Amino acid sequence: MKKLEYKSITGGVDDIDSNKRIVTGYLSRFGNTDLDDDIIEDGAFTKTLMERSNQIFFLNQHNWSQPHGKFQELAQDEYGLKFVSQPLPDTTYSNDAIKLYEAGILKEHSIGFSTIVSEWNNNTKKRYIKEVKLYEGSNVTLGANPDAIFTGLKSFTKEDINEREKAILKAFRNGTFTDETFTLLELALKELQLQSYELGKKDALTEPTEVTQTEPQDAEILETIKNFKF
Repeated sequence: MKKLEYKSITGGVDDIDSNKRIVTGYLSRFGNTDLDDDIIEDGAFTKTLMERSNQIFFLNQHNWSQPHGKFQELAQDEYGLKFVSQPLPDTTYSNDAIKLYEAGILKEHSIGFSTIVSEWNNNTKKRYIKEVKLYEGSNVTLGANPDAIFTGLKSFTKEDINEREKAILKAFRNGTFTDETFTLLELALKELQLQSYELGKKDALTEPTEVTQTEPQDAEILETIKNFKF
């Protein structure tokens, strides 16, 4: 088997039906340049969907030991690869995923695939992926993948980061997650804080630093997470 690759999409959630436990959204987007300077072209999934659509799994965080099941629907449109999940099973990780979708923390999906046909363009310095073999699609926290804890943060604005931090802190206050999910949230918050720090250094050169008030309960959570080791 060729080397497995991972590509994430931000904003890949259209709808979450908590009663039916069904997620609708996109696993991949056509035409955009990712952080690896790769572009997945329209139609890249045509052959794999024809040949093995029933062998493509919906996973939690690219973890094959945590399958949500398969997909009711997988189809390409002008935007990308759209999906409708099967009803998520009644497992701790699927239940956590539904809660994270509802809390607005899970907003991204990612695919695990091998490239079958691609073309390197010396002029644009980009790789154009024309055909892939798709193995799985996953919900991911901030673009998590097995090779790097989190990716995709470079495109976040201060507003994006603040929104994500508030959602995660709210989840800590109100959430009833497994230890593994809390660990992922801790890691996600650390990454967001690092990105916020990097953006703050850049902004300090051009504008005054904005001071915001932190709720006492959030301050306790932040202090705990600051001392978290991983």
